This record gives sequence, structure tokens and C-alpha cells, in this order.
Amino acid sequence: MKTLKKTNIFAFVLTVLVFSCKENKTSNVENSNDQVSVKTMARKDSKITFNSAEAGDIFDRYIQLRNALIESDAEKASKAAMEFDSIEGGDYGKINEVVILIGASDELESQRLLFSELTTLLEPVIKDQLAGGAIYKQYCPMAFNNDGASWLSAESVIRNPYFGSKMLNCGKITETFTE
Repeated sequence: MKTLKKTNIFAFVLTVLVFSCKENKTSNVENSNDQVSVKTMARKDSKITFNSAEAGDIFDRYIQLRNALIESDAEKASKAAMEFDSIEGGDYGKINEVVILIGASDELESQRLLFSELTTLLEPVIKDQLAGGAIYKQYCPMAFNNDGASWLSAESVIRNPYFGSKMLNCGKITETFTE
């Protein structure tokens, strides 16, 4: 009788472990796919065009930075911010200051806070220079202790740079810029 109980308990535990591992594998695959899709989505695939090559370059660099924050990779975010230095022309004083601060930081939360400021500064530049396609202004009400923060995206799918994989899909589209 005791052997039968032990066998049943063992079978139950084994079943729970098998299904738990299977669910975790599925979850990891989904997260992996989300990360892959973030890495492969680019402006060139979204048919977004700008009135100037400089504005296009700025938006591309912004998206690279956003993607690094989505991946919660502070080192990659720092490198992406430093890429803004390679943009030719234009004088964007405060934008340059914020980008330099992001590039100099190795703390993800600090980078995310500065990214929110960068978004606010870049939004009018991006809106004014948009020549075709759609850019989505997205918003997470829970960012920064429920103060909320916005970001710009080339796709309508929500990928939250303020929480990364913790709350990847938290947010909503608040505005769509088209020209």
C-alpha cells in the first residue's frame, strides 16, 4: 500500500514537472520571438520616409536605442546613444546633451529616464520631418512610479522600453503621426 502511494506521488510530481518545464519552454520561446522581432523590425521595413536624410538617421538611431532598452541592455543602449554623434548636420543642442548622458550612463533606469526626455525632445523634429508612413506614439501609464512616459515606434505593436521583458506589452497607442 505504501509503495502504491509513493508511486502515485512520484507520478504526480513527475507529471507536474514535465508540464511545468513545457510551459516554461513555451514562455521562453515567446519571449525569444518577441526579442527577435524587436531586433529585426527597422524603419526600412515600415516604409517610413522623411523630408531629410538627417531626420531619417536620427529616427533610426532612436529606434536602435529604444530596442536596446526593450532588451534591458544598458551597454547596448549606451553604444546606441553614442551613434547619435555620427549624424552629420543640424544643431540639436539639448537633444545632444541628453544623448551624451545616455551614452555615458551604465545604469538602465537612468538611461530609461533620459530616454523619456529624449522622446519629448525628438517628437516635434520627427513629426515635422515625416514625409510618408506612420509613426506611433505609445504610452505606458505605469512607467516611473505611475507618472507615465511615451515613446515613438515604427510599428503599432507595443514593445515597452521602460520595463523590457517585465512588462513588454504594457502600453497603448496615444497618437499616430502620418503625412
